[in-house]
Amino acid sequence: MNNDLETILDICLNQIEEGQASVDECLVRYPEHAAQLQPMLMAATKLARAREVVPSPSYRMRARSQLNVYMQQNPQRKRVSPVFWRLAISFATVMMLFIASGTAFAQQAVPGDTLYNWKLTSEHLWRFTSSDQLGYDIALSNRRMNELLVVSGDETRRAWAIQNYEKLLVKFQNAQNEQDRARIRPVLLAQYEALLDAGVDLTVLERYFPH
Repeated sequence: MNNDLETILDICLNQIEEGQASVDECLVRYPEHAAQLQPMLMAATKLARAREVVPSPSYRMRARSQLNVYMQQNPQRKRVSPVFWRLAISFATVMMLFIASGTAFAQQAVPGDTLYNWKLTSEHLWRFTSSDQLGYDIALSNRRMNELLVVSGDETRRAWAIQNYEKLLVKFQNAQNEQDRARIRPVLLAQYEALLDAGVDLTVLERYFPH
């Protein structure tokens, strides 16, 4: 995912969450990225809906009753081979392990690494389904700071790390709620001191930190 697409995805997820736009409207606004945006936006909205859905007891009873009626009216005529089911389950397990392990490995990636884009994509989806998005953003800012510390000696990677870190700092700077600002301030002070102690040049980011 390039930086432009990452920014557009973040904008779309925020607009969908706030009810300011639908998935289709986002795709119309960014037609050049529609093919890449659609699966990510659809996955995020499905995750959000799944987290909120809690079936009522009466619904579960009706569903169970309808299932029983259907099974009686449509008896299974042909049994699927147990070998098929074992192969299907094994394949599904391998795929889930591949996705989970890939996502886990990606969490250690830094700007410039092969899995870094995967890391950013997973973060966007997790943030969209988080019940405390400010808390999640604070956690992400610590990640971005640590990435900056790791790559500070590589000019190309450092520029990418600063760009990603700055996006969160801008968001924090624009926070209007006093309670939110009270949560943000000590985090930024701690990050500022850590970066200074490490000798990182903060000329570009200086204005975002409280003093």
